[in-house]
Amino acid sequence: MKLKNIFLAVFAAGAALVGCNPENGLESDSFEVSAKPEVTIEKAGGSYSFTVESSFDWNIRGVEDAADWLDVTVDGQSITSKSDVIKGASKAHEVEISALANTDKDRSVTLTLFADIKHQVTVKVTQPGDLGDGVITTTVADLIANPSTDATYRLSGTVSGFNSSYCSFDLTDATGAIYVYSMEAESKAKYQNVIKNGGTITITGKYKFYEQKSQHEIVDAVVEEYTPAEGGDPDKATDATVAEFIQKADVVGYYRLSGKVSGFNDKYFSFDLTDDTGSIYVYSVEDASKTAWAGKVQNGYNVVIRGQYAYYAAKSQHEVVNAIIDSVEEAAPEELGATGVVVAVSTAGFLVKTAEGISYVFDKEAVAKVKLGDNVTVTGEKSVYNGVTEIVNASVTVNSSGNEVVHPAVTALDAAAFDAYETLFGYVKFSGKLTKSGNYYNVKVKDAARTGSLSNPVSVQEALVDKWVDVTGYFVGISGSSYFNVITTDLALSADQHEGEEEEEEADATVGENEVGFELTNAEIIASLSTSSATGDVYADWTFTSAAGNWTGNVDTKKTITYAQFRNNRSSHLKSPVYEKNVKRIVLRFQEQTSSRTVHAVPVSVIPNLPTQKDDNYNKTAHSDLFQDSFGSVQSGNKEECTKVIKVTGETKEFALLALDGAVYLNSILVICEK
Repeated sequence: MKLKNIFLAVFAAGAALVGCNPENGLESDSFEVSAKPEVTIEKAGGSYSFTVESSFDWNIRGVEDAADWLDVTVDGQSITSKSDVIKGASKAHEVEISALANTDKDRSVTLTLFADIKHQVTVKVTQPGDLGDGVITTTVADLIANPSTDATYRLSGTVSGFNSSYCSFDLTDATGAIYVYSMEAESKAKYQNVIKNGGTITITGKYKFYEQKSQHEIVDAVVEEYTPAEGGDPDKATDATVAEFIQKADVVGYYRLSGKVSGFNDKYFSFDLTDDTGSIYVYSVEDASKTAWAGKVQNGYNVVIRGQYAYYAAKSQHEVVNAIIDSVEEAAPEELGATGVVVAVSTAGFLVKTAEGISYVFDKEAVAKVKLGDNVTVTGEKSVYNGVTEIVNASVTVNSSGNEVVHPAVTALDAAAFDAYETLFGYVKFSGKLTKSGNYYNVKVKDAARTGSLSNPVSVQEALVDKWVDVTGYFVGISGSSYFNVITTDLALSADQHEGEEEEEEADATVGENEVGFELTNAEIIASLSTSSATGDVYADWTFTSAAGNWTGNVDTKKTITYAQFRNNRSSHLKSPVYEKNVKRIVLRFQEQTSSRTVHAVPVSVIPNLPTQKDDNYNKTAHSDLFQDSFGSVQSGNKEECTKVIKVTGETKEFALLALDGAVYLNSILVICEK
């Protein structure tokens, strides 16, 4: 629909004759447009006409933006580009804009009729479509039942658990709740200090499933409407004790709490606040208070805050959120003492059995002064960490040594009892597989959601690692989301080693009699990387030459050539050769430099659908659909070299390896196939 050259020639000739002379009926600087500023064309299609009288040459800007649906003509000739210049003339030009029926989403464009900076008029043209704005208005329950990572959803509900730093919150409607993880930048800037718990909100955003927490989320949310709840005014805060605050569980109103600080984390500005009625975790503090009180909050100090209530279900934890700090006062630490027999020792502290119960001394220097069976008198300062009262900065006097160590009757915990146990300093016994992650020893209890954690053990026989063990000791609280901390009194090899399970797992890493193995060795990885001139590239397409078949993929080669690194950003992956027989297992040797990552073996058909560096903040985790047809997955090590085995489910002769959560460092890959 280009403007014909002859049409332009006529205009040019006319302009040459008429120019901007008032004799042609127009003022020398006339530009008059009869159009309305906003024009709507019906969904079924239609047109709108207006006139332009101009003594100037002019054009129409914006027509390129709507070339696929809007037709613009001047005096019957099509205009498709701002380079189509209409010459100034003595007569009015007839402009018509038209569109056919719209079976798609609503659409709009702003046309600018432009002569010069002083003479321009904008006309916004909109046309509704059968699909409306393309956003699916739904409930939380319907979204979770039928999610799509491609669609955009509109949800309305009540705000709770609002985090002003991240603008994240739980949105709850009549059908359920969903976590709004991230907010689009413009909405975040506008609403960061406006949104409060209890307010009602309407948002649009994309769906994501966060596998690590099995959590449904909305990401990149845009706030369409927000109405604050009555009572959510920090200037009208109600005085309350910690116990009253927890009992009210009011997520809307602000309450004023006073108490002592412990467990202060200066990175996140979080801490425990304790008064005479109990303790509560202050999870988030508003940015203005962080700035005002930076470097002035310390353990043992008294604070007055105003904040709202939230309940963190994953930790079964009551919290204060959106806190405003009103005052901070230095206070003499509360003294605490205990006299009794030392019944359990770790490298960081020890337990004293007193006439009243158990006292926990958390002081590495004091540990060196005691041993099991010592009768001691301890004095120090009271501290509360993760809800556990501790004696810190302790002075110890040993009254006698060699006393009998008597433990209470032990409580045996199966998986269900292990997950439900809450008796602080209770004496327990449970069984599970002992694992080592850096300096931490954890115990995987079969069928339990929690993980056992040996709290700063004095010594652990390395021979017990990766074996099933019986753990006996004192429960000293939950840390993180689910770590069941125990100061051990006994750690022994379990009679039940789950032989079948362990033998099968260990055998998986080797090639069996009726199997054949194909390996990409570390030496072959180094040789392939070092012989290429592209070793300085970051995430380059690569081929690893192997005697057992060549691998291809997109890997990072900037930092080192001693291993292949791929990760969850861009289109990073490794693709296997095509094998003659079906793959049974994939043995991966990791050289980890970060925390553990999840690696999936997936069909190679996934590769063209991998996100680019501009997608999802460079992150593949939002594309959970990539892993729906996974052949199998495994977690790499935690800052340590290790071997892990992916057991392939289903039939495949070719696959790709994808990372989830971050960078993965591979020394070698052994693929075990049917013989």
